[in-house]
Amino acid sequence: MKKNQESDVGKASGVVWKMWLTMKLLFCFLLIGFSTVYGNAFSQVKISISVNEVSLQEVFEKLTEQTGYHFVYSNEMLQRTGKVSVDMQDCDLGQIMAVCLKNTGLWYRLEDNIIVISPKFRQPDVPQKKITLTGNVKDKEGRPLPGVTILLKGSAVGVVSDVDGNFTLTVPEESGLTLVFSFVGMKTQEVVLSGQQVLHIVMLEDVSQMEEVIVTGYQEVKKEKMTGAVTTISSEKLSDRYTPNLIQNLEARVAGLSTYGGKPIIRGTGTLYGESAPLLVVDGLPVEGSIEDLNPYDIASVNVLKDAAASAIYGARAANGIIVVTTKNARNKGKIDIDFQANITLYENKNVDYHDNFLMNAEEQVERASEYYDYYFNRKYADDPSMTRDKVIENFGKNITDGAQINPVAYAWYQHAAGNIGRSELDNILADLSKNNFAQDFADNIYRRQVMQQYNLSLRGSSDKFRNNLVINYRTDNMGIIEHKSNWLNVYYKGSCDLAKWLVATFSVNGVYANIKQYGNDYNVNLDPFSYAQYQSFYNADGSVKKLYSWYCGNEYMPLQEGMEDLGFNLVDELRDNQTKTRRQEMRYHGDLLFKIIPGLTAQTQFVYEVNSQNVQQHATQESHAARTIKNAYAKMDTESHKLVYMTPETGGFLQTTHTSGNFWTARGQLNYTNTFGKHEISAIAGLEFRETKTSGDKSLVLGYDEQLQSSATHTVDFGTLSQMSNSPYFQMNGSPFPCNQFAFTPYLENGMGIVKEVRHRYGSGYFNATYTYDNKYNIFGSFRKDYADIYGLDAKFRGRPLWSVGIGWNAHNESFLRDLSWMDFLKLRFSYGVTGNIYQGATSHMTASSGDINSTTNLPVASISSPANPDLRWEQNRTTNVGLDYGFMSYRLRGSLDYYVKTGKDIFAPITLDPTTGFSSMVANVASIRNNGIELAIGYDWFVPGNRRGFSWTTNLTVTYNKNKVLEVENPATRAYDLVSLPYKTGYPVNALWAYRFAGIDDRPGLVGQSMYYVENGNTSHNASSASVDVLEFGGQSDPKAIVGMDNQLRWNGLSLGFLLVYYGGHKMFAQPKSEVFESSWDSPLNIVYLNSWTPENHSDVPGIGEYASTSLGSECRTATNCLYDADFLKIRNITIGYDLPEHLTEKVGISKISLRFQINDPKALWIKNNAGIDPETLGIRKQASYMFGVNLSL
Repeated sequence: MKKNQESDVGKASGVVWKMWLTMKLLFCFLLIGFSTVYGNAFSQVKISISVNEVSLQEVFEKLTEQTGYHFVYSNEMLQRTGKVSVDMQDCDLGQIMAVCLKNTGLWYRLEDNIIVISPKFRQPDVPQKKITLTGNVKDKEGRPLPGVTILLKGSAVGVVSDVDGNFTLTVPEESGLTLVFSFVGMKTQEVVLSGQQVLHIVMLEDVSQMEEVIVTGYQEVKKEKMTGAVTTISSEKLSDRYTPNLIQNLEARVAGLSTYGGKPIIRGTGTLYGESAPLLVVDGLPVEGSIEDLNPYDIASVNVLKDAAASAIYGARAANGIIVVTTKNARNKGKIDIDFQANITLYENKNVDYHDNFLMNAEEQVERASEYYDYYFNRKYADDPSMTRDKVIENFGKNITDGAQINPVAYAWYQHAAGNIGRSELDNILADLSKNNFAQDFADNIYRRQVMQQYNLSLRGSSDKFRNNLVINYRTDNMGIIEHKSNWLNVYYKGSCDLAKWLVATFSVNGVYANIKQYGNDYNVNLDPFSYAQYQSFYNADGSVKKLYSWYCGNEYMPLQEGMEDLGFNLVDELRDNQTKTRRQEMRYHGDLLFKIIPGLTAQTQFVYEVNSQNVQQHATQESHAARTIKNAYAKMDTESHKLVYMTPETGGFLQTTHTSGNFWTARGQLNYTNTFGKHEISAIAGLEFRETKTSGDKSLVLGYDEQLQSSATHTVDFGTLSQMSNSPYFQMNGSPFPCNQFAFTPYLENGMGIVKEVRHRYGSGYFNATYTYDNKYNIFGSFRKDYADIYGLDAKFRGRPLWSVGIGWNAHNESFLRDLSWMDFLKLRFSYGVTGNIYQGATSHMTASSGDINSTTNLPVASISSPANPDLRWEQNRTTNVGLDYGFMSYRLRGSLDYYVKTGKDIFAPITLDPTTGFSSMVANVASIRNNGIELAIGYDWFVPGNRRGFSWTTNLTVTYNKNKVLEVENPATRAYDLVSLPYKTGYPVNALWAYRFAGIDDRPGLVGQSMYYVENGNTSHNASSASVDVLEFGGQSDPKAIVGMDNQLRWNGLSLGFLLVYYGGHKMFAQPKSEVFESSWDSPLNIVYLNSWTPENHSDVPGIGEYASTSLGSECRTATNCLYDADFLKIRNITIGYDLPEHLTEKVGISKISLRFQINDPKALWIKNNAGIDPETLGIRKQASYMFGVNLSL
């Protein structure tokens, strides 16, 4: 069956926020557009038509071109009518339809601009015994279906539903009669009458009758004609589960797409320095904004373009694949559809149990720390003649007065060693410390249950000439921390208008506004409860919140220097006294004109303009730790008064503001051509595209800022003098001058002022593609594109390098020798090869200089050469070969696809070593090569197919992704092991290779006991292997999964639904829970629980010694050693969703066509994790928080 219906041309994504002029224009559009919904739905039009011996289908297509009316019919019905001839001039539509349908046994009915072709119906021959049935027909979304044929089985008695889906039918008063409901694209449904006189029918889509259309952004292509690898996800599938953003919803739905770690990658990583994320296209044009800004409720379909034949039309932005999003359009003419969704998500409280987080609890750490400090004060220096016990105690006391970080256990042992407290008092203090649980106290005061709410309202309506969509989405999240909150608003309007028979205009505006409040920047204050010792008390003796001291903050036992601010901080107050507020606004304006030049030829112009701005303000009050740090850092002694004076304002805090903005535009002009003659069909597009991107910004700093008084004292500050003060001679921390530049001037003052350099790029492109189809069986495809950019092309031969693709397809199911296979609905073989490109904007073909600040001596601008010229710079290229199979069997009950691909990246950007005489040691150039090859499998199967909406159904969709990744060519100048661990690219190995130091056990030699050893050259061992050659390293695997499997199950019965998604990630490794050496300062934060099994002379474990047997040197090897390398395979249930659609007889009583309720569980405990340490590979620690979503959907 086929529905002859044009799709709306409207394309874009939009919103309006805080712009009065835009709001006024939007109001005018809505007023005009929605007011036409109830306008005149039919006007008499004079038509002329002359055809000879053609099918009714061809007649209807010509009538659609002249009138705009859409025809709904069954192909089977029309095939029985034969050919017709019509020659009529200046007649109305009714006259022409009467002639066309004469002697065919068919008739028509006009329903709101839709002409429904159906058999002629008659009433029963015996009217004396009859009943009248009434009812309505809707789809599963609750939308009325006009034009549904309702036929009394075994007779010609029937009717067609009206524009609201309602019908009235008189039938004989007999038991066991059956009504047959049929509609284009829907499964035929039979209902046996058993006394009911009011019927509510819900029809389900019949995928076997739907001609799937793939949207590439530049054009719409029928699946039968597509030679590329594409996966399409409909809005119905997306609505099976709720996720805050699109990427999470695509997880495990698209074979070849990895969302591991929240980072979307299609068909493996194909670049080292360039962009690796797929290009996002919304309603036909690429967008510069984040994919997270898309409204998940307003997506009609998602098409993921994976190979060159599907994506090469995007040229130099296509190497990483394309995600094409089409937003929803108005559904029903003559009425306004209103949909409302509300969701609330509750997250589990964060698990702060120390053992669950692989950490010692307070009792365990106090015990181990006490063993160490007993050794430190009484035995550590027994063999050192230059040290005595009194000297040890004296030095420790000096550390306290110098402001070193001192933990309570250490201080208690110091007091005991100094004779200030006895052993019993020491034991009491340690016992009290063992009872503390800092993480739990932190969670009780700082954390709160995270709650996220989202609300969506959409209004859609259309008439003969206008189509309007207004969607408003609001999301709020308390972020699970006090004094934190985020609000997000997305407003989108899209409309289209038939300005003339030959001209359609589409226009949209989308605005996103985000407001985020969170803790400000302070390197000394950490919001991780595990960064503080577990035995630390959160409260003072009186119950108030205690001050904490971090590195370079001093300690609670030191005497405060006269005139200096105490740098202890109260976490609860600090969250209020130092806040960052981010305000972000993004606007996107889109216009589109479609010119219908002659039949088969159209011209289209599109323009999109995006502007975004972000304003980040950090306000630290006078009481904040950051403001007190600045004040202390820039204090100096007055030589006359011998008192401290301050070089920064004594009162007030600071206000640091960073403003960035971006302006982006894309203009496109395109010709579209289609023609069918005999068994031949040609479709082609050609166009030009131009694009510009520009970003810039500025930063400002206000000192002595008082928010209440709106006053400041920045003008009193001599920043030149402050910049020259590298160390404070008066502010002593850890026995040495406070490093002002490192911890005060650079992070707070210098970084708070200046400009964000402007970056502007321009691009130009020309493109063409064409598809030839013969007899609906054989497809030949080709595309060509040339891209130009201002960052490449110093050498003319690298300007505008061509990017292209070719593809062939065979629709085997249309072959005559396969037509008798009733179980085969669709079988297509595909092959494609093509070249796509990628951009790295961190390199340029010209020598570049970076400007700096004004020189304080010359008062002239300063600039430095930052990169040498590279005339050979060019696009990265990916050459992809793809062989694919698409199938649908048993009325599409079994369906899916299978693809094998090889994607080879050439001219990949990577660093190369330069001759030092050039003035540069290295630069990034097109010198590397990468290959990805893999298999993608998608299978869908309907275990049970319902006869109606309330029947039982069970559908399973399985996706399997396997990708093998290898660097074919790269120069890695690494000579030391540490260099290769840091930059892991090596020929013959994966892009994200893991290189591990080979753990050789724990040293038990005198003076070296407890230290980790690693194998180095010639089989020797060393405590420090980082400076050894790269040959000492062991390849540990790769960090990105090789295999991804997703299995989505959907079960429905009687309005109830159950869905669950299983995900498997495997074939990869991870470094986790490193067994690092434990030093004296390590006791200031929780130790890993593995140290309960640390090495001792009696316990020869693989865990470094602590306390008396602690290491004397620190190496980075422990973080990437073989003894902390784990398998990262896991199997999880990602979501479990339970839904219920209320019966229509209940919803209609309140004037609502559909009410759906939903409950969803996200991220429950993993079903299986391969590593035996219980480490969650997605967090490298404890499992992700589970969350619970409650939602309601209403349709009016």
